[in-house]
Amino acid sequence: MILAAGFGTRLKPLTDSIPKALVPFRNGTMISYQIEKLKKYGITDITVNAHHFAGQVEKYFSENDFGISVNVVKEDVILGTGGGILNAGKYLDSGNGSFLAVNVDVYTDFDFRKITDYHISSGNFATLLVQKRRTSRYLVLDDDRKLKGRVKSETQEDNFYAFNGVHIISNDIFKAGYPVKYLDIIDVYLDAEKTHGKTIKGYDAGDSLFEDIGKINAYEKYKSGD
Repeated sequence: MILAAGFGTRLKPLTDSIPKALVPFRNGTMISYQIEKLKKYGITDITVNAHHFAGQVEKYFSENDFGISVNVVKEDVILGTGGGILNAGKYLDSGNGSFLAVNVDVYTDFDFRKITDYHISSGNFATLLVQKRRTSRYLVLDDDRKLKGRVKSETQEDNFYAFNGVHIISNDIFKAGYPVKYLDIIDVYLDAEKTHGKTIKGYDAGDSLFEDIGKINAYEKYKSGD
């Protein structure tokens, strides 16, 4: 799943008249860049959520064929990262498997097969791509990299990690009884760990390149090229 429903406020004025997913990037758009990257990993079925200028996203996919299955889930009311995922269950829930979720504004050279292989072997409820880098809000992991909390901090402690906007999620999330409403996916994970005893772990991306191109400075730095 590509999470693309947000308002893209950090990219204004580019997103005043188009959704973040359709902001020009490289030789296409942000969403086409993500799709082509995922196709390189053998992914053949993608779900995209849309809210801000959702009609433009629907029109875009009706006019562009990527050679794979792409389903657009329109959110009449924005549902956040957690609600957006739960709302797309009819496309994502394939029984006992898992699915990858990535933010549309992630730019990274990390090999997604590494976190996928680890997740499948681990039996985790969810596996989050994390990294030791500076941010304003950190995930708190224990010594086994189990998710234990989230904090805002100006300093980075040893057990503080930044979330890189990539995660592998068990289809069990659709069986846990969470309502389809506005939810932050990290809040869902923390509740699943606390209430249901689920295991959510971080996978360290090491020194891989990561940029949040939903921020205008990073976008301008990386928007051109192949």
